[in-house]
Amino acid sequence: MRLWDGTEIIKPIVDRGISQWSVMAEDLDQESATLIARVEEALATTPWGTGAEGNAFYNAHFRDDGPNQMLTQCAQLAKEIIDAGDRVRQSVDNTLQTDADMTAQFRAMWPGQG
Repeated sequence: MRLWDGTEIIKPIVDRGISQWSVMAEDLDQESATLIARVEEALATTPWGTGAEGNAFYNAHFRDDGPNQMLTQCAQLAKEIIDAGDRVRQSVDNTLQTDADMTAQFRAMWPGQG
């Protein structure tokens, strides 16, 4: 499909790129899950201790939900990266279908014109 401004959408190339994106995103999601679990395990051991210094570290480190918020955001970001490929694929498919529909309407209205 070639748009009016010269942009061209070549479906096989788009599909190949989105497939590569999906593989990368799945790998990222799996690796993120592994790393998040490792950090959670490390935090669960409370290596800062129970003394005054440990309590001061804990309070500073976990202020505003500290690492827990970061881990939650990391997991959410990985999911959004996976979803982006599907959203792009759907957008491209919708664009191509709209173009095909418009072309069919044009040809029906003005036979022999294109």
